[in-house]
Amino acid sequence: MNINIIKTFLLTSETKNVSKTASLLNYSQSTVSGHIERLENELGVTLFHRKKYGMELTTEGLIYVKYAQNIIDSNIEFEKELRGLYNRSESLIVNMQESQYIYKYAPKINEWLKDNPHVNFTFKAAHSNFYLKEEISNFETDISLITDENIINNMLNNVPLSEDKLLLVTNQKLSSFQLSDLEESTLLLTEKGCSYREQMEKLLYKNNITPMQSLEFIGIESLKLYLKNFGGIALLPEFTIYEELINDGLFMITFKHEFPKLKSNILYSPYSKKSTVNSFISYVFNI
Repeated sequence: MNINIIKTFLLTSETKNVSKTASLLNYSQSTVSGHIERLENELGVTLFHRKKYGMELTTEGLIYVKYAQNIIDSNIEFEKELRGLYNRSESLIVNMQESQYIYKYAPKINEWLKDNPHVNFTFKAAHSNFYLKEEISNFETDISLITDENIINNMLNNVPLSEDKLLLVTNQKLSSFQLSDLEESTLLLTEKGCSYREQMEKLLYKNNITPMQSLEFIGIESLKLYLKNFGGIALLPEFTIYEELINDGLFMITFKHEFPKLKSNILYSPYSKKSTVNSFISYVFNI
């Protein structure tokens, strides 16, 4: 049954006048009359006595007013609940290295957000794994992608994701390279706490090497831009420089030391009540 027809009936039951109902609803008089006739045909009863001075409800009409109003009220409640369903917002805070976001997951995250317009999304790019674990345990972060040599945490859900090579690179081909050459080089570093910076620092400490100069960058893009234009040496994940290696924008430095692969794991709290957590992990990381 058409809800507009019921609204026409209810308003006419109040105005008792087709012309006035038509004016209030911005309908023609024939439309109002047609609505009432259609409703009477569907119900199989006469709802109004048509009189010279206006419309008067029949006994059946008086009874139907109550049911018609219930239909309108139920429809209003349905629309409210439906709006609440679609307008319900939920926050999701995801923490991962900027390099992982830029080079691996940004397109999938964008697709997921389009399919989940009710989600208020926060991307955090902190590097300290200790604080990431603390934030998840305290529900300050919902999902963290942690990249490290060894990842151990028995209090959180811990899902292995990938392993990545670390490569020492520069902006020109080197015929030979010794570890001691770092003492005459400019070393480009990401922020403290970054997992691949820590691997570089371990190597320097173990071999008692101090580079001639160290430059620290807050983001991998600014580091790569400097490296390509002005030179230096940097330790970076292979997936962040794949295009540059193919196009000879950067060159891998080969020497005897082999860096351990960095393992990336997804951490999230088993006590989270957010439905978006599992949905995001499944879609973005294919787990």
